[in-house]
This record gives sequence, C-alpha cells and structure tokens, in this order.
Amino acid sequence: MRTAILSGLGAVAAAGVIAMACTQAVGTDACKQIEQARCYWIEQCFADAGPTYGLPVSPSNGMSPVDECFRYYDDACGHGLVTNVQPTSDEVNACVKAINAATDCTIVQAPETSDACAFLTYDAGTDADASDDGE
Repeated sequence: MRTAILSGLGAVAAAGVIAMACTQAVGTDACKQIEQARCYWIEQCFADAGPTYGLPVSPSNGMSPVDECFRYYDDACGHGLVTNVQPTSDEVNACVKAINAATDCTIVQAPETSDACAFLTYDAGTDADASDDGE
C-alpha cells in the first residue's frame, strides 16, 4: 500500500532524483530533507491524478498521504541521490526553500529543473570512478 500511495511521487525516480544502484549512497540526509519538502505537496500536486497515483480518499492504515510519503522516503532515501557529488548544506537548504516557496507543482514534480535544485542532476563528468586513460 505504501508504494501505491507514493507512486505519484514515482516521478522522483523517473526524474532521476533517487538512485537505485547498489553503490555508496550520496546525500541520504539531503534526500530526506528534499523529499519531505515535496511530501507536503503530495495532495495538492498529485490529487488531480487520483487513483493513477494511488492517492486514496482515506488511507487504510490511518496515515495521511503526507505521513505515508515521509515513511516511504525514510527508506527510499537510503539509496541516496542520483548525483555523484555530496551537496552542501547551503545547496540543500536553497532547494528545500525553493520547493517550499513554489507557487505551482512544477518544481515539486521535477525539482532538478529548478536552478536551486540543479545539483540533483547526475554529472558523469565529475564521477570519481570515471577516468581518462587516453584511449
């Protein structure tokens, strides 16, 4: 049920915010802060989609969609962010502030498209594992 309720925020995975690879997690705390800011918008930004995004009229477990979202991302953020560079606390704070100040759902649904959250985009050019061996 938890996954069904949050499939509306499945755009996170589609947008590339959460990494599902079995690598060292980067930005787990940042992920939680950003996703919790987004969770507050779940009903407003995803309710129009109704059953498509799994938002029930009354959750069977008695939790609100926001609380379910928090619970989901407590686990999901263990995978960290898709970015390969640890964001600074200033970057995370600016991103959360931008989400909180949103006037529509654009930044909520795709935070990486905002200048304040641009660090959420994976940059293969800064990957520590990437090497240029001249070949």
